Amino acid sequence: MTFEEFFKKFKEKARRQDLDFLKETISKELKAREIRSGEIVDYHYNDSIEGWRQAFDYFADKDMDWIYTDNTIIPLNQNEWLASFWVSIRLDGELLETSNLFFNTFQNQDGKWQLVRTYIEAGVKNPDSAKVCS
Repeated sequence: MTFEEFFKKFKEKARRQDLDFLKETISKELKAREIRSGEIVDYHYNDSIEGWRQAFDYFADKDMDWIYTDNTIIPLNQNEWLASFWVSIRLDGELLETSNLFFNTFQNQDGKWQLVRTYIEAGVKNPDSAKVCS
């Protein structure tokens, strides 16, 4: 599967809140950092899965849509790609005021794409294209 095909599937599975897919796709060796209001949090696989689970549980009974705004995908080498994108949330028909900006690095390991590194700027200004989607 090409990276572009995988990345489309990754976004769709996350949008559908498919935790089993994320458990398989996020590398057990994940290295991750999130910046929120100037606070830096480093985390790894177990923390990532728990964060996704909490988010999915929180939004489970709400009218919520995830809006992906792709920025760039860059091949770092034959088996590694970096994808930068925003995730904005529309809750009860209203676009939330901020988004999260992701820089995710994926590696193809034995024919399977894995999220190996992520850097997130949380609570940033929505991209203009997210406002168009609302």
